[in-house]
Amino acid sequence: MTTPHGGHHASPQQPWAQPPFPAPPQRFAQPQQQFPHQAPMAGHDPFARATQRTPFTRLVRVEFRKLTGTLSDRILLAVGPLALVGLTTLMMAVDTDTQSAKDQALPVVWSARFAHVVVHALIIKLIAGEWQHRSAQPTLLAQPSRGRYFAAQAVVVTVLWLLCLALQVMTTFIVMPISVAAAGNGYLLDHRVGWVIGMAVVGSLMSMVVALTVGMLLPNSAGALAVYCGAVPAMLIMSGLAPAVLAWIDPATPSLTLATLLPIEGPAPAVVSVVLWVALLGLAGYRVARRDVA
Repeated sequence: MTTPHGGHHASPQQPWAQPPFPAPPQRFAQPQQQFPHQAPMAGHDPFARATQRTPFTRLVRVEFRKLTGTLSDRILLAVGPLALVGLTTLMMAVDTDTQSAKDQALPVVWSARFAHVVVHALIIKLIAGEWQHRSAQPTLLAQPSRGRYFAAQAVVVTVLWLLCLALQVMTTFIVMPISVAAAGNGYLLDHRVGWVIGMAVVGSLMSMVVALTVGMLLPNSAGALAVYCGAVPAMLIMSGLAPAVLAWIDPATPSLTLATLLPIEGPAPAVVSVVLWVALLGLAGYRVARRDVA
């Protein structure tokens, strides 16, 4: 305020200019302001977890768990190895014409063709049932790559095949000498171990290719099992009626050729048989790769 003498004096302090009580001290820190652009802590981002690639070992474990998904699967898995050993033993025990090495090799070829039937039924049920019951849908939703899905199933099938092959070879080298000695003949395969293992490998591998082809082409477990169980005895009957004709399409032709038991000379029928079944397996894989999951 200006005085009559041109000076200034302080204006009286207004009572409302200051609060009646002093402000209390801040005892608690203010919460830190969250900004929407800040990234969440590592390992807690649901979007990052959703975009992570499923480990291949986890896919393989899932496929192995599917082998025991139902009671019938568990029964087949338990009976399969027992049936393989029992059928291999029976085929070698009933064959008394074992004078030559070729005669002793025949039960090896037939056991590789028929002794794996129960295990093949389990594989067909697993593969065909995936599409019949839509159990492949959760796997392909978790990871859409059908190539990795096929690779995981291939690992399971390979492990089963190797276990069955080991059982067959072990049973052959245990039972065959006993059976040959019981028939009054000398055992001639003890110095041809590689030949015997080769016949078992080729024969069991080709029979597995047939099971995979049927299971992949027919997306119905009951229908695929019916076709497979009907084709196996049908080929056996045709091999007795028209062996020269069946040799070009029979999956057992490569092992018969290796055992020198084929009525046709030369490797041509074995090559045609392998090319035919590999092409059918490739066609089955192509059909599955384009099959609708929904």
